Amino acid sequence: MPHISCPVAVHANVTCHAAGVAALREASVPGAPPLPPRFLRHADEHTVVGIRAVQEAMAAVGRRQGSFPSAASDRFAVVAAPCGAGRPATARTLVSLRDGGPVTVSPHVVPQCSLHAVASAVSVGLRIHGPNIGVGGGPEALSEAFLTALSLLDEPGVDGCWLVLTAWDDEPTLGDRGDLPGDAVCRGVALALDRAAAGSLELSLRTEPSLTVIDEASPTFLPGRSSLVELAAFLDRAAQAGGGDRDKHDDGCGWSFRLGWGATVHLEPAPARLGAREWRRDAA
Repeated sequence: MPHISCPVAVHANVTCHAAGVAALREASVPGAPPLPPRFLRHADEHTVVGIRAVQEAMAAVGRRQGSFPSAASDRFAVVAAPCGAGRPATARTLVSLRDGGPVTVSPHVVPQCSLHAVASAVSVGLRIHGPNIGVGGGPEALSEAFLTALSLLDEPGVDGCWLVLTAWDDEPTLGDRGDLPGDAVCRGVALALDRAAAGSLELSLRTEPSLTVIDEASPTFLPGRSSLVELAAFLDRAAQAGGGDRDKHDDGCGWSFRLGWGATVHLEPAPARLGAREWRRDAA
């Protein structure tokens, strides 16, 4: 069965209520590279939560090694896949445009609410010099994120990849002026995919022996499928278990996510490795 796999060097997930995003914009993360002053002042909620998850993961590396190695992810790619980012800010902008005309519209809404905003903020704010790209944007964000991140690991000069996933736990119902309810929860998950690491988890993409043709008119995002909430819950359990979640699903995988075109993403305890630089691309 053809598949691609890579160790997960470190991971972190962050959840924040909409009412707490303002405080999170200025909060520092001990042990992680600091952001420039007021860097997140105009950032979308997804950007704030996503970059915080990367900082938490970097801080975990620092705690493990005694200090954060500043060049550790210098040549990493950044793939960010927000789901539903920018919608509250866009709603507020449309209300301002209606009530006060073009002069009331902030120019920050364009760069801060684009698909690439999260990836760009992580790259610029944390001084990561590999390629950065935003993918997804809608309900297929997870599918596009895993495929893009694993594909970029083959690019010359790319040592690894920060995979950043963000979404609202439930799509928030906005007020008449586009205001967010204070209890809306935005979630961010960061995974560092590193071919040189001996991580306790491994991310893999496996194709089935025979692919099922999917009707283009039929949705590939189906009710009951694995979500970012379930991924974050698995990562929490894996961290408490020392890396590998021993309470696996019936199919033998720690966490799995089926892609619409026939492949499946798995995140599971890493097998014993012969060397730290294991990176395999096996064919059936």
